[in-house]
Amino acid sequence: MAKLSLSLDDRSLKNGMAHIRLRINHRGTSAFVATGVYVEPEYFIAGSLYDPIHRKAYMAIEKRDKVAALVQQVDGWLNEVSPSELALLTANDIRRRAFAHAYAPKQSSPDDFLSWYQQYADRRRTEKTKSSYLYGLKVLREYCSSCGMFTLTFRDLDYARLSDIAQWLRATGRGDSTRHMIESYMRAAYKEAQKRHLISRDSDPYYDYSIAPVPAKDIDCLTIEQMRILKTVELRTKGMEWGRDLAMMSFYLCGANLIDLYEMLAPVANEVIFVRHKVELRDQRPLHIQIEPELQELIRKYKGSKCAMLSFKDKYANYESFRHKIGHRLTEVSGVVGFNVTMAKIRRTWATIAASLDIPDRVIDKSMGHVDSTVKNKHYEQYDWDRTARANRNVIDAIS
Repeated sequence: MAKLSLSLDDRSLKNGMAHIRLRINHRGTSAFVATGVYVEPEYFIAGSLYDPIHRKAYMAIEKRDKVAALVQQVDGWLNEVSPSELALLTANDIRRRAFAHAYAPKQSSPDDFLSWYQQYADRRRTEKTKSSYLYGLKVLREYCSSCGMFTLTFRDLDYARLSDIAQWLRATGRGDSTRHMIESYMRAAYKEAQKRHLISRDSDPYYDYSIAPVPAKDIDCLTIEQMRILKTVELRTKGMEWGRDLAMMSFYLCGANLIDLYEMLAPVANEVIFVRHKVELRDQRPLHIQIEPELQELIRKYKGSKCAMLSFKDKYANYESFRHKIGHRLTEVSGVVGFNVTMAKIRRTWATIAASLDIPDRVIDKSMGHVDSTVKNKHYEQYDWDRTARANRNVIDAIS
């Protein structure tokens, strides 16, 4: 007869909690089922299948019920299967058959939050945003799988469930930024469902639940000396050289984002003029960045066809392919220079060097494409882009 037991996976210890696993032993074979439940080791009650969590544990009742439901699913299936059929199975066979119904495709219902989340994700305006939302969907399905659930319904999303998802994200090694992103996407989809009257506002869990902010950390950027190394280092391959050149182009454009480089139109009168992708729905004011000699050299090297400033959009079918490729190349460059180089770091580095040169915040903000935040800046002052040209020249000279 198959035997079921619960144990703690000590290797999964995160944030003071360990993962509870259901083990199936049968005919000399064994298989594990991830419960998706994490508990403080001191509050785990060994030897108990249906009541393995002490009442003092965080979210003890919800976690106990979740583990008990998984145990019952396997236990119930074992009680129904014939002894002759069971004798032919391994522990892995038992696990697969016991949970086959839970993971079988089903027709989505109006109450299916994940089905709605996917529809909401598919309606996002840009491929980059859509890709981020769909990553969130993948992670949420992983959460459901770990809990033995087929999906999340709107009814499932109460205060306790949202807290458990946040805790699971932390316990499975997702960083605070990823956790905050996924929780924010869930809330956005939920709120849109309310606006469309798919669900009532009466039981909105976000009245009580607040998404924990990403803790503030020291700003991670490169030093002036590291920028000099990056600029001049001899690289072994054309791919690494291409990655370094992209990073330097971003720097010479006041920390322009990678997607803006990908979409950038041909210069006009020795200026690069573009609306920053991230804020274009809120602000249509274009940036005007003068092309310095260092940037002009790279533009010639990677000159695009037709209206594009650079050739990358011709070579890559979509932005995501381009982004993944540059990520790999910068990882290779990082191995050569001995410090981590990313496009995000390059952007922060330009701002940090500019601040160290006592360039005014107003000039830094405008040069980097930040949305104006004061009445004066929004409605009264016409910004002089020569200020950006002078500031950018000073920053570039700092790493020469």
